Amino acid sequence: MDTKAFYWIGFLLYSVSVVYLGWRGYRNRSATQDIDLAFWAAGKSLNATSVGLSISASFMSISWSCVYTVQLFYWYGLSALWLVPIPWLLTMAGFYLLAPHFRRLPAFSQPEMLAHRFGKPMRQIFALPVALVFTVWGGAEIFAAAKVLTPLLDVPFWLTLMLIAGVVAAYSFLGGFSAVVVTDKLQFALVAFFIITIAALGLNGLHTQFSAGNWFEKLPPPPKSQGEAVEWIALAPGLIIMTLIAYLPGWLVETDIWLRIQAAKDLKAARRGILLASAASFIFLALLPMIIGLAALILYPPHDTYIPAELEDGAAIFAVLMRDFSPPLLSLLLSIGLAAAAMSTIDTCGNVVALSLSYDMIEPRIRRAGIDRGKIARIMSAAAIVLTFFYALFIESLWDIFYLSSGILTTTLFLPMMALFIPEASAVRVKRSAAAGFFSTLIFYILESRGWLFALQPAWISETGLGYILWGFIAAGAGFLMPLKRR
Repeated sequence: MDTKAFYWIGFLLYSVSVVYLGWRGYRNRSATQDIDLAFWAAGKSLNATSVGLSISASFMSISWSCVYTVQLFYWYGLSALWLVPIPWLLTMAGFYLLAPHFRRLPAFSQPEMLAHRFGKPMRQIFALPVALVFTVWGGAEIFAAAKVLTPLLDVPFWLTLMLIAGVVAAYSFLGGFSAVVVTDKLQFALVAFFIITIAALGLNGLHTQFSAGNWFEKLPPPPKSQGEAVEWIALAPGLIIMTLIAYLPGWLVETDIWLRIQAAKDLKAARRGILLASAASFIFLALLPMIIGLAALILYPPHDTYIPAELEDGAAIFAVLMRDFSPPLLSLLLSIGLAAAAMSTIDTCGNVVALSLSYDMIEPRIRRAGIDRGKIARIMSAAAIVLTFFYALFIESLWDIFYLSSGILTTTLFLPMMALFIPEASAVRVKRSAAAGFFSTLIFYILESRGWLFALQPAWISETGLGYILWGFIAAGAGFLMPLKRR
């Protein structure tokens, strides 16, 4: 049988399975259960395992674990640890410490939390930037998944995008957040198998070509690093600093993680789930991507700073390893894991987009109109995936996407969410901070992308290309700290 047929069989088997899980959740829904609690927060009944595996499945994705992080290890060697794994592990520590505070808040939607404290208009104001960021992340995930799947399924790129989005939209429409969590458990197992197997294929490829003792000696200089592949800090210090500024505050207020912490049955389950997810983060976002990226660096070495065309700048490492080292029957199982990795984060991002648009923007306006809110929620869950699909059609690079979107969370949402725990905070300060952070980030991004900031900021900032996040964050802080006008 043609290898392509194995990939198609695996993709279709997985797609049917997750749609069935969503349909079963729809069939078993209770007519007396609170719509919001059931659809958006899984009844606040998740145990530690469900919380941990669901968080893990959301970051064990095509874009983060299977493309971007592996690509970074290929580009920079061990120094890539500073660009995703270390910031994420620090973020997980923050979640663990703040979990008691998160769970005391009287809502599970972040815009709703802000509205409880600072007034109803906050719900509408903050729903849009949250929806924007997660639409971008969902689109990036579909884009990255299609980059890997398209050559394996041998269909046009746009059709792969449509197939992935269609399946996720179907089970999200049927089951809501409960379906996301249920499928996340299955996805975690399949994605774990997929990443472990790809790492084994990379090591087997090394074993067939080199003796074990010579592997590290064969590591060529990474194409974008300032040092050797085995150096821990071969990056410009400015890039490390700017990465931590861009990622840590924004990730700490990630809506999808807050939802899972809120959906846990108690604090103990939430914290145990975070610890489980942290362990999985170390394995699947640091250790195994490092093995895969470094193996690819040896097997497909760059020529000076030029990356082989077949790797597509590193984005196609998984597809090339599967093509060169996977036997046909294993390809069937790997295609199932690949589909799971593709959908595990798309459904999470789509759920947050739908939560923001439906629960925070539309439903408050129709509560007195007698309209079926459950139906609206389901429609918006599917529509959110459609939005991410259309965004995916216009993506060119994951680097800008992850930094800009995470930066918007940092500059727009971090200070307002932290204001929930500051007794002296006011609605005016929160609005000024969000507006200053959001618009400054976009304006400075345009200026920096066109090179107009280079002469106006220190060289170590200009070299990173991330100065717009620092200036946006400073603007947000200034908006929050600026004295209130006295009447």
